[in-house]
Amino acid sequence: MQIDVFIARWIAVFWLISGLSHVLHPAKWGALLRPLRERETGGFILAAMSLPLGLTIILGHNTWVWGLPVIVTVAGWMGMLKSVIYLLFPRAHVRVMPSDARMAKGIRIVGGVMLVLGALTAYDSFYRR
Repeated sequence: MQIDVFIARWIAVFWLISGLSHVLHPAKWGALLRPLRERETGGFILAAMSLPLGLTIILGHNTWVWGLPVIVTVAGWMGMLKSVIYLLFPRAHVRVMPSDARMAKGIRIVGGVMLVLGALTAYDSFYRR
């Protein structure tokens, strides 16, 4: 199996499981993330989680073709960009992370997006390749 197919399959499964968890348990995800919003080092912690995944995708799945495989590539570059911003501007996450009841709604929306992207990526990487 080629590395780009492996990464796409891994990301698909990750998105499906994580997305379902976000949809089913938004309050628990909010409880996990809310303290990071308040910490001065919250951006560093979020970047430390996102940077390895973004780098792995960029280095192993840098596929710029018009079609479903580009979803994973774009996600990798977006994760990498987010990580760089959080490392250079550690409080930047405060601007995009809600602090009130909107957090649960936002987490559910993110979970739904992850489920859709996970399903599309799973279809492409498991059945089309």
